[in-house]
Amino acid sequence: MLHKISQFCDKIDSIKVKSDQLRVMKYGNPKAPDEEIDNLIADIQSQCLLVASDKEKYVKEKTKVFCNEGI
Repeated sequence: MLHKISQFCDKIDSIKVKSDQLRVMKYGNPKAPDEEIDNLIADIQSQCLLVASDKEKYVKEKTKVFCNEGI
């Protein structure tokens, strides 16, 4: 995995927000223009492709520990 788990989860949350927006644009009153709907669909698909393409093995980053000497 190329990113932190939190970044991965944030990307999924972003896709969910956009999908909710798409539902409102498509079925809300007034309905959004087809061009805007198509653009949002393309954006969601490209974000999903990024997530699907991230197949590297997850490697946990080492946490730096700071010691306050003399306290």
